[in-house]
Amino acid sequence: MKRLSVILVAVFLITAMFTATGVLAQSADEISSRVEVEGWKYVIDSSDNMVDTSQYKKDGPYTIGYVTIFMANSWSAQMKEEIVREAERQEEVEGIQHINAQSSVSGQISAVEDLVAKGVDAIVIDPISPEALVGALESARENGVPVIAISSTIPAEQVTAWVGRSDYDYGNVTAKWLVEKMNGEGNVVALSGIAGNSTAQSRWQGAKDVFDEYPDIEILTREFAQWGFAQAKTAMSNVLAGYSNIDAVWSGGGAMTQGAMEAFESAGREMVPMVGEANNGFLLDWIEASDQGFESIAFNNPTSHSAIGMRLALKALKGEPIPESVYATGPYILGLDEAKKYARPDLEDGYWTGHTLSEEALEELWGK
Repeated sequence: MKRLSVILVAVFLITAMFTATGVLAQSADEISSRVEVEGWKYVIDSSDNMVDTSQYKKDGPYTIGYVTIFMANSWSAQMKEEIVREAERQEEVEGIQHINAQSSVSGQISAVEDLVAKGVDAIVIDPISPEALVGALESARENGVPVIAISSTIPAEQVTAWVGRSDYDYGNVTAKWLVEKMNGEGNVVALSGIAGNSTAQSRWQGAKDVFDEYPDIEILTREFAQWGFAQAKTAMSNVLAGYSNIDAVWSGGGAMTQGAMEAFESAGREMVPMVGEANNGFLLDWIEASDQGFESIAFNNPTSHSAIGMRLALKALKGEPIPESVYATGPYILGLDEAKKYARPDLEDGYWTGHTLSEEALEELWGK
């Protein structure tokens, strides 16, 4: 990896204590001039490998296919809004064709095949299962359709380029924080997203590698809750009924930590340290629960991956070289003061702090 040539904007520095864990300790407002997103937040690095996209060069206007894993949580909703708003800013984009796979592997395969058959010019996709998508993605590229994967990791050879962040670091950094709060011993409940999804697995692997170093820490159970509030509340309620001694909750993000907190409250159990992600509902709950001594750390996963992915797709359609991988991440929210800084009481719980949307767009999407 080589650090990008960037413009520094003096806000959102990631605390230096995390540099040894693999988190890129740069400003979250550093801007990547290399992929020409000057003025855009959160792009902090890219691979040295540049992809020759001359085979995809064609005249516009362009129709972009957009394939999501699901639309069941607010992060997915905000990420869709990012690509829609970006399309409106790009004169050469004629339209976006969105297909929601509804958490179905076969649904994503069919979505890619359908979009290619309909003649879209490029595809931006959050892949649910890289292994299952091999054939469909290869067929798309053979038909002259560049494929930009976003968020969930995927082998580089399967796509034209990828935009995302290190999910392994998410798990690793947050688990280290949790271990410190537990003084290296105790019982942990783990909540993960979707079984088999690369994001869920990478986050858990990062955490597990930390927990495995501490023989006095026991993982009581790992539950899959689809990153959802209701699913996590149900899962945690069942766990609380089965275990009387829980010292911490490691959560793979989404709205799962909120669900876990409500389950603890409903069961009349004392709050324990929990890992969260920087969505507004969780930050507001964290602030409220801090009166009871609740502590947390929140990972910031930008919803702008989709918009950056579309920009890469447009460059590919113009035959311009693009980085094989682009890394876009936000700062960790390390304590209560930072939670208060990022929380937006004027917006709905579904709002996510890492974004590139205008205030007008945020009000339309999440205004109360």
